[in-house]
Amino acid sequence: MSIDASGLAPADAGQTAVLAGRARRLLVGGMLGAHALALPVVVGAAVLDGARGAVSALSGLALVVVFQVLGQATQIRFAGADPRVLMRASLVSYALRTAGLGLLLLGWVNLPAESVARINPTAVAVAAAAAVLGWMLNLVRTYSKLRIPVYDEPVAPAPGAGARPSGSVYDDASEITPGGRSGA
Repeated sequence: MSIDASGLAPADAGQTAVLAGRARRLLVGGMLGAHALALPVVVGAAVLDGARGAVSALSGLALVVVFQVLGQATQIRFAGADPRVLMRASLVSYALRTAGLGLLLLGWVNLPAESVARINPTAVAVAAAAAVLGWMLNLVRTYSKLRIPVYDEPVAPAPGAGARPSGSVYDDASEITPGGRSGA
């Protein structure tokens, strides 16, 4: 079974453009946040450990940026797709990205000792943690500034339908007053 961006109920072109634009804004916001918190760590690592520290910290930043950008690119690519298709694509993307991180870790463990000595693992970890924290904080900040309607569009009742759908939970307003039905 292949993942198709058209989905079962794709959004129209205008809605797809809006959704993809929101995902792009989240991507940019995440990138800015990751760099804002991780670059000072890179500078600190360079001061404390020279080029070895700077390269190590940049490696940690790069790992986070690649991981997050690939995930956000999936959101952009499938922005107008049916939600089930988007979920499937996101889960496949996440599985592939985590498998890639696992392969990197496996490669790291199997490196010769002299190669491992060229990397400062503390700088990698601190820069990666700062990048993830910056990405998430600015992602939340960016998301809170997106203009997303939080209401359902009104739907015109079908011709011949009453004002209230049949099977309503409440028969009249007295059922929702404190103390229950009055006069019953």
